[in-house]
Amino acid sequence: MALSGNLSETSFTDLIQFYSMSRQTAAVTIVSPVGPDQDGILYIESGDVVHARFGELSGIDAVRRALRLKEGQFRVELNKRCNERTIFEPWSKLVLEEMCAEDEFNVESAGLDPLDFDTDRLGDTEAGLRPGHHVPDTEEEQIAMIASETKEGPRYCPVCHRRYRNGTVCADDGAQLVTGTPAMGSPKAPLKTLPKTLPPPPPSRRGLYIGLAVAGAVAALAIGGVLWQRAESEKQFREAQQRATAAAIAAEQTRTAKQSPAVQGVSDTEILLGMAAPFSGPAKELGRGMKTGIDIAFAAVNEAGGVNGRKLKLVALDDGYEPDRTTAVMKELNEQRKVFGFIGNVGTPTAQVAVPYALEKKLVFFGPFTGAGLLRRDPPDRYVFNYRASYAEETAAAMKYLVEVKRIKPSEIAVFAQQDGYGDAGFNGVAKMMRKYDRDPAQTLRVGYKRNTSDVQDAVDGILKTRQKIRAIIMVPTYKAAAKFIEKVKAEHSEMIFSSVSFVGAQALAEELMGMGPKVAEGVIVTQVVPLPTSKSTAVLKYQALLPKYSVGEKPDFVSLEGYLAAQLMIDGLRRAGRELTMETFIDSLEGMKGIDLGVGATMSFGMSEHQASHKVWGTILDAAGNFQPLELE
Repeated sequence: MALSGNLSETSFTDLIQFYSMSRQTAAVTIVSPVGPDQDGILYIESGDVVHARFGELSGIDAVRRALRLKEGQFRVELNKRCNERTIFEPWSKLVLEEMCAEDEFNVESAGLDPLDFDTDRLGDTEAGLRPGHHVPDTEEEQIAMIASETKEGPRYCPVCHRRYRNGTVCADDGAQLVTGTPAMGSPKAPLKTLPKTLPPPPPSRRGLYIGLAVAGAVAALAIGGVLWQRAESEKQFREAQQRATAAAIAAEQTRTAKQSPAVQGVSDTEILLGMAAPFSGPAKELGRGMKTGIDIAFAAVNEAGGVNGRKLKLVALDDGYEPDRTTAVMKELNEQRKVFGFIGNVGTPTAQVAVPYALEKKLVFFGPFTGAGLLRRDPPDRYVFNYRASYAEETAAAMKYLVEVKRIKPSEIAVFAQQDGYGDAGFNGVAKMMRKYDRDPAQTLRVGYKRNTSDVQDAVDGILKTRQKIRAIIMVPTYKAAAKFIEKVKAEHSEMIFSSVSFVGAQALAEELMGMGPKVAEGVIVTQVVPLPTSKSTAVLKYQALLPKYSVGEKPDFVSLEGYLAAQLMIDGLRRAGRELTMETFIDSLEGMKGIDLGVGATMSFGMSEHQASHKVWGTILDAAGNFQPLELE
């Protein structure tokens, strides 16, 4: 949007000063009240005036013409360049010259001609007369000129007809001089040389000298006035610069406020949020599920009028579950898409690069699909908020179930984990429980696989060839690798118990296992951070009703339910922050949320020292039909 205004309020001089002093690039278009034939345009590049057109004028003449315009409209377009350059003078010189020219014009309009008081000319011509005044050289011309300048007129001798400029009698014949000129045809006496010593000038001549003296004094006063006015003009010029700068800055701030929101990602009608998640590769179902849950929550609140009059919009970009891609995606969402914050990012290894970026930019990182400890520091990072229970809490619940309910010794439990930060976070939870049961975690068998692959043969061999007696395996994987691992190990040890954390993607895992046969799927345990998506709790019933309405063809799923519940928490926090939304007011509102009941059977809270809403872990187990059933973990 271009800045526009009236020259009667913001002068053309002020515009040039502001955009030149701030080293900007802009095109200033002038619409003259006279008509389109007198419109003009001036180009400024990096603070330099480079070209101008005004009517038929161009270059410096066009600038000078524009500077004299007091009425009209203007429009400023930033970052607009010109293909030619006709002006090479500094902008300050152009402006100052025009101001000085205006001062001289004011002197002339007052009845004074600066040329009349030029001291150089006063010294070069007789009596300070202007160029073009003739100075008589010959004796005859002098007498004639003097006679013509006296009040009495010329005088002559009636006898010899000699002409005199002063005196009363003829020097030759003593005749009385008479006023006038000899009659036509009268004998003309030869001109005599003037006396070497002339008599005093007549009163009229003194009047001429007095007049010249007065004129000189007036000239001096006028010159002094011009110099004073010039000094005042320079003072006014400096003050105008300050006023213009302040006015232009205020105008720019007003323009910026109208063009772009004061808070990134927040406009009068919309709040824009970003999401970095896998929508391709082996973990794509996790990204798709989280996005589905967030989308239906946003769609429902938007249909009801939005949050404090603003609609919520999600921009989700694919990072393929690869940290290197996550960095680029986070930058694009912030720097190009201009999102308010992030919600629903997927994965621990990707969070290892995403979280530091969000903290550096002071952008909220809300409800990620990971239970890693790096998002749960003590004290918590101000801009990181979690919905779900941690991996440590999930693996602790699984360990407790295996040891205290299934009566399996800690030494008979192994770990199958992805070889990255995600797998490490899950293993740390197991290690913590091992120490609780007086077992050294270093003695726990851990096998694994590389991220974004399904190459689990080494892990299978590690379990089958160990001399340790292994009865249960706690898994920290993704669904494809987990399904292959379970299939291969069960082929040799059908009685083996498998328990996975929720990040595996329970529904996707069930579909993979059922494709391998009911016996492979049956009995597999998955700890969850949300209730069964087929249960009848208040929150789940709302979710079930929205799913077919806003995401046709999608079935209830643990991952999309988690995305929905996380989005509900964010919506509540945005609503509490009010209409005057900023990042800091939003964070403050989140930290003030206590005892939130979404309808899942457990209340949730945030605080300055608590940035994880839920600590609840649910147990589920697959039946032979590939359906999850509730499992009491205690």
